[in-house]
Amino acid sequence: MRVRAKAVRWLALILCLPCLTQAEWHYERAAIMGTEITVYLWHEQPAEARLAALEVLAEMRRIDQWLSPWIESSELSKLNAEAARAPVAVTPELMQLLAKSLYYGQLSDGAFDITFASVGFKYDYRAGIQPDEKERKRLLPAVNYQSIALDQKAGTVAFKHPDLRIDLGGIAKGYAVDRAIDLLRARGIAHASVSAGGDSRMLGDKRGRPWIVGVKNPRQEDALALRLPLADVALSTSGDYERYFIDEQGRRVHHIINPRTGESSEGVMSVTVMGPKGFDTDPLSTTVFVLGVARGLALIERLPQYDAIVIDAAGKVHFSSGLQPPDGK
Repeated sequence: MRVRAKAVRWLALILCLPCLTQAEWHYERAAIMGTEITVYLWHEQPAEARLAALEVLAEMRRIDQWLSPWIESSELSKLNAEAARAPVAVTPELMQLLAKSLYYGQLSDGAFDITFASVGFKYDYRAGIQPDEKERKRLLPAVNYQSIALDQKAGTVAFKHPDLRIDLGGIAKGYAVDRAIDLLRARGIAHASVSAGGDSRMLGDKRGRPWIVGVKNPRQEDALALRLPLADVALSTSGDYERYFIDEQGRRVHHIINPRTGESSEGVMSVTVMGPKGFDTDPLSTTVFVLGVARGLALIERLPQYDAIVIDAAGKVHFSSGLQPPDGK
């Protein structure tokens, strides 16, 4: 079923939560996975509600320890360190994420490519550092999702280029919010929202009302571009305002790398994708951002369960056909 909602405004996927005076609503948040994780749920028993929310936060911490490229003991770090030398045995869970990532690499003709990290790790957005042209060109041949060899029968992964490394930042948070919703549903919870930075998923509605999700204005810190009334849906946003710096030439250098160039993607300021699962909306939002307005929306139109909102470099808002612009404009 396509997501159909009258779009009204967007703020980095911050959920507009109602007042917390009702005891049945429970709210928890924590800094995990390099972002703020929020859990908001309805339960008649406060103690059970708190246990459910804490279970979600514990799962987020597990995923962070497992997939962070900055934690040396993580499975992802070990894979990056060893897979160019010999096939590495990986857990079925990591194999699942890699297979999904390669699926989106193929679907997008390389616009979504977890090997962007082969160049991307040379960027430091806090320090305002980027690779020079010579270094970028040297590393660019390693950016190729087809250079990842998955042997699902043996349970191993190998890299076909010595400089190849991967980063699952474009899919891990979407996967994490799905895992969170699964845990809450298993506890019998029917109304909840979980957010991990730009990735959110809603379980049911807000007890008879829709969840109101804001879409950030990419160039105004505290302003919304759209508000979306939604229920039972995942939502992911990619924006050029999340991690960036302005270089000496006045260019915005941000974290969404075009795999073909090794540089920040241009032409779009933000993309929001809606669909059944964050495991898909997360990589799709990155994909559409890299592809740009025309090619990105054309891809979404081929996927009947998904819709997208794209804000281009001029600030114009574009909607996929399953969404109606505000006031019919």
